[in-house]
Amino acid sequence: MYSKSKLNHTNIADEIYEYMRYEYTFLTHKGMELAKCKSTLANKLKRLRDFQVLNWSTALDEIAKVKSDNAPTPVQIITAIEKTAKATTSIVNQNVINDIVKDVINYEALWKSADDEGKRCFFIEHKFVDVPPYIRYWFMQYNKANRGWSAHESHMMIKYWALPYGRADKGAVVNNQKSIIKYFEERVDG
Repeated sequence: MYSKSKLNHTNIADEIYEYMRYEYTFLTHKGMELAKCKSTLANKLKRLRDFQVLNWSTALDEIAKVKSDNAPTPVQIITAIEKTAKATTSIVNQNVINDIVKDVINYEALWKSADDEGKRCFFIEHKFVDVPPYIRYWFMQYNKANRGWSAHESHMMIKYWALPYGRADKGAVVNNQKSIIKYFEERVDG
């Protein structure tokens, strides 16, 4: 085990099999008992990190893309969970780094010391989720007074790092950022 877990792995195994009950005609393979499958799955879940275990629903969605009457075995479920967790690990690591940095950075001092261009690009350099809300308000007021931006335009720039839609991938975020940059390059401040 990696560390002490705060999760109840038996309950999660029950939830997984309850979820699969509605997705598959056969919940267990021939010669397997449901109680034994749940117990095996719970024990295998204990070997994973909590973050990995919490990816179970996404992993089951990925498994379900391959049509079958038979539910996956505990080993197949664990493999899918690990694969799904691995795909999002870099995002989680970046969030941990951001949480550490957020505690260290004084965004108010950065805002107050920024020149006009620094204020214009403030939310390109700093993610809106890390910046205190009152600085977002200052950003909107500053742009309204000095650039003639509408609240919507300021909001576009504030949400520079936001996901354009649920479950967006990195490519969608980059495309959204390009469209924001293009919009402001073509816009004449006034």
